Amino acid sequence: LPKDFLTIKEVELLVNFFSDRLKDHHSVTPHVLFGLLAMSTFTHLPPGSGQQMVKEVSKEVHVQSLAQADRRSAYSILINLLHTKMEELKPMGADFVYNFIQTMDGERDPRNLVLAFNIVPVIVQNFPIGMFAEELFEVTSCYFPIDFTPPPNDPHGVTKDELVLGLQRCMAATPLFAQYCLPLLIEKMTSDVQSAKKDAFHTLAKCTETYAAKDFQEFLSSLFMCMKREVLSGVSEMVEGAALSALTAVVSVLSTGVQQKNSETLLDGFLKDIIKDCRHHLTQPELKLMYPSGKLLQAAAAGSDQACCIILREIIPLLLEQFHKHTQVLNRRSVLDVLLGFIKISKRFNGSDEKNPVAEYKDAIMPVLFSLLSETNFLLRCAGLTGIVGMLTLTGVTSEEEQCLAAEHMLKLVLEDTDSSVRTEATTALTFISSELTWIVCKIVLPKLVEYLKIDFMETDQSSPHFSSGYLLNTLAAISVHKDIIQETVPILYQQLEDLTNRPATDYSEAELCLNCIANIVQSSVQEKENLDFFYEDLLQKLLKISLQSFINYLSRTEHVLWKQDILLKLCSVIRTICQHLSQRQGEEMVKNVLAVYVEGQSHLWLGGAEAEGAFKPLQASSPWQQTQALHVFLAVICALHQNVLVPSLYSLLDMLVNLTLQLSHSLSQLGTVKCLAGLINKAPQGTELDSYLESLKQKLETLLNTRVESGQHQGAALVWQWVTKALVLRGHPISGKFVEKMMTFFENSNLNKLAADGFYIVMAEFDDVMTKHMHAIIRPLYKQRFFHLTLPGLIQGFNSTIADRKQFYLTALSYLLRFVPKQVLLSELPPLVPLLVQSLLIEEVSLQLSTMTTMYDLMHDAPLILGEYLDTLIPKFLKLSRYEPSMKVRIAALQCLGMMTTLPQHLTTPHQKTVVRELAHPLDDKKRLVRKEAAQARGEWYLLETMQK
Repeated sequence: LPKDFLTIKEVELLVNFFSDRLKDHHSVTPHVLFGLLAMSTFTHLPPGSGQQMVKEVSKEVHVQSLAQADRRSAYSILINLLHTKMEELKPMGADFVYNFIQTMDGERDPRNLVLAFNIVPVIVQNFPIGMFAEELFEVTSCYFPIDFTPPPNDPHGVTKDELVLGLQRCMAATPLFAQYCLPLLIEKMTSDVQSAKKDAFHTLAKCTETYAAKDFQEFLSSLFMCMKREVLSGVSEMVEGAALSALTAVVSVLSTGVQQKNSETLLDGFLKDIIKDCRHHLTQPELKLMYPSGKLLQAAAAGSDQACCIILREIIPLLLEQFHKHTQVLNRRSVLDVLLGFIKISKRFNGSDEKNPVAEYKDAIMPVLFSLLSETNFLLRCAGLTGIVGMLTLTGVTSEEEQCLAAEHMLKLVLEDTDSSVRTEATTALTFISSELTWIVCKIVLPKLVEYLKIDFMETDQSSPHFSSGYLLNTLAAISVHKDIIQETVPILYQQLEDLTNRPATDYSEAELCLNCIANIVQSSVQEKENLDFFYEDLLQKLLKISLQSFINYLSRTEHVLWKQDILLKLCSVIRTICQHLSQRQGEEMVKNVLAVYVEGQSHLWLGGAEAEGAFKPLQASSPWQQTQALHVFLAVICALHQNVLVPSLYSLLDMLVNLTLQLSHSLSQLGTVKCLAGLINKAPQGTELDSYLESLKQKLETLLNTRVESGQHQGAALVWQWVTKALVLRGHPISGKFVEKMMTFFENSNLNKLAADGFYIVMAEFDDVMTKHMHAIIRPLYKQRFFHLTLPGLIQGFNSTIADRKQFYLTALSYLLRFVPKQVLLSELPPLVPLLVQSLLIEEVSLQLSTMTTMYDLMHDAPLILGEYLDTLIPKFLKLSRYEPSMKVRIAALQCLGMMTTLPQHLTTPHQKTVVRELAHPLDDKKRLVRKEAAQARGEWYLLETMQK
């Protein structure tokens, strides 16, 4: 019934009825409790009924004699009434507490314990438990520590963590439990069970949230002994971490009443004991107890500002003394590591009104850290860098002069140190101060890096690390984490790129490195509006200008850096990253400009009014490839913008792109053109205009595909068909089904059957440069699953009915389909497809073999029993492919599959073990190192099978 269906009188009648029935035969009790549970949820529960139900259940029912479900009803009644009738139940006082203790006592089912553990804190907060405090604690703490492992496939979902946290809340519910809880925790901390120790320390930390400082007083010595034992022994990292966290929590609670004299004495005394126990270990850095003793002191210092001040004033002078006393590298490193830990702890004073205690020793610490930077041992130099960064992180400790000196030292190590780990550490340090002390980087670091970049690398000692331009460029990119620095470094990197484009194109690596650095900076910082505005107004315009110059000035040059495919595509990726974050206003401006330049030929808009050496006509098939490949830049701009940015004269532009794709012979240009076409169609506004255009495009392409035309245009039409199909399948357009049906007919066309198979890769794969989520494409959920179910029957039927020469194309398409479809969908359709996959390995086609083996590798983990049926066929074939001379990739993939086969059930692999081990000896002598590595790994896995059998 709805919870408000019954009136107050009706509910009262039923409550009385059910309460009376509790006095009947015990076999009726479960049903009565179920009825009372329903009553406890009703809206119109009359006054007094809640108390009546609790009393009658307590009086008439022995809850622990009931079945689990019936006991659960009793707990649920209490939970409901505590939630809705608390004020009515409170007058029951200690009687309610006593009744609950009787109800819970002896509970053994984890599902019910979760409910009981939730009830205890509510009772503690709302009822007087004084006379029953010990009994209530005993009835809950008897389960500590929780030792519970959920059964496999547990439908109830009760976890050990849920029980542990629930019990912790009970034991920490009230300070009245302290006198019973702390001795119990100490007992468990001294046990031999690591999980019990961990739970005891975690529970202790939880108890500090409610227990007062005085509650811990008589137990402090024992507690610290337990903590110290676990940290100094280092037996379990997990228990050690729990002990340190508990120590921090205890110090924190001892510090809460520091104004009161007795509490202050308690904190001071506890810290005095800790320092006394640990101090002598800090004077012996050659022994292993120095580190754990430092951890104990650091955990205690982390407890409060007062504790931090007390400990640091005792320990820092001692550590500085030990540093000067010991001259061996390892001993000094040990002292430094502990000192750096205390510096890190003192960061708690950042933002505090209280002065950082480290400031008192700054004049002693900083010279030590700076001196380390000139040490011969690289470990000490790294430690010095770490310490300097730690000191710089402390608010109000270091002066501007020291900060500048630190930056100069870091830069010197970046440019001149001979050890790569020190240079890496120094670069990391500069990256930190770039975000915290930006002005120093702009004043000191950048000018020096730029100066080194201008050095003529050909005339200088190339063995020195600072004479690697790539290293310098990467350093510039690494420190570009703040908007002020980004606005300095990006123009420097761009200028370096522009200088390279003006030189004869002999070495492309430096230009590619420049673009990689710019791409990394843009990718990591473009989300911030100030950075985006800078990229849009400055960097983007420069990149478009430099690209346009390379496309136009093809007459005066035989080669250009930006004509190289990898560099052009990297440039486009930077442009795309910026454009996909633009606002609607910025996007509309970009569309207007890019159409003016590409469609109308107004190149002066990007050249800043400069005269161009030649006309820019990238949308004409008669233009040279240096210009038509500019469509990749067009693609990066116009297809990365948000869906709400409309493209003027969209369908005229689409016609131009279709015609250009059909006529182009330069493959890179054609690919950029057709991707741009597909990207625009994918985001075109839904409506009759789009439907009409798609219908006319479909008819035009069908005419070309069905007519005998020159081979290039025939294949161009198929390429357009594939990419338009992808655009429509992604957005779930109604006409997409017709495009898919037509693409299936390509398999029987001798000129198009390879393109047909490739079309499945195009539809299923994800491309970084077009129609992605980040580029705001229209992508319907589950489009891969729908395409899979739509095309799979046709592929299987076509394979079975076609001639032998065409079967490989169906198999290639099938391998792409299986490779990209989600595993959950694949596994449900797998059994009839495995024979086709096995047959794919018999066809001498590298792309098909690689795709098939990629799929099989995954299936060995997801569907071992199904593939296990074909081991007799697969193993000989994989062994043969492991020696396939024409392709190293095929050999590696075959060896990886053989290695993964060892995860199949042992009774399937054992008969083949000796044969495989013997045959895998041949790839161990392969001429390629990567093949030898995979062969050794696979052979080792098969060797282990024999060991497992023994």
